[in-house]
Amino acid sequence: MTQSGTSYESSLLLTLGEITQLVVHSHDSADTLNSIVRLVQGRFNTAVCSVYVLQPETGELVLGATVGLKQESVGRVRMSLTEGLTGLVGQTLAPVNVSDASSHPRFKYFPEAGEDPFRSFLGVPLLEGGSLQGVLVLQTAEERRFQPGEVRTLVTVAAQLAPLVADARLLERAAR
Repeated sequence: MTQSGTSYESSLLLTLGEITQLVVHSHDSADTLNSIVRLVQGRFNTAVCSVYVLQPETGELVLGATVGLKQESVGRVRMSLTEGLTGLVGQTLAPVNVSDASSHPRFKYFPEAGEDPFRSFLGVPLLEGGSLQGVLVLQTAEERRFQPGEVRTLVTVAAQLAPLVADARLLERAAR
């Protein structure tokens, strides 16, 4: 195995370990989601990391946590699975990796989020038991095509994050 392969694996294990600790010590799912997006944004060296949560009642993806977009847009930015690149991730249940998001035919601009300066987009589905729970998104200001290893790492992070989103939604329903 190459040194860069070892470094990649070490970084992945460190990230997954830190996420596990955040989830294990979680007392509030919103705080945990916010901590995870901060961690992922730093590890991937991106301007933005966001989690969109699927609302099963409406079929909409709702911005649940973000670093890099306007905080006041959390809970307000909503889209159907037929809208935008984030919706495309949810619709296809597959990663979407675009170096210049605004040139993609599915691009949709959400001015209330403060997305203006961001070019690249990497989104991966949050899947729990084969069911969509949400979408994890990275964005950068410069054009950037994320490398296959970065995509795989984000998919692995999403797999760890999906049960947290599912559990938070279940707790929210029980509280109502």
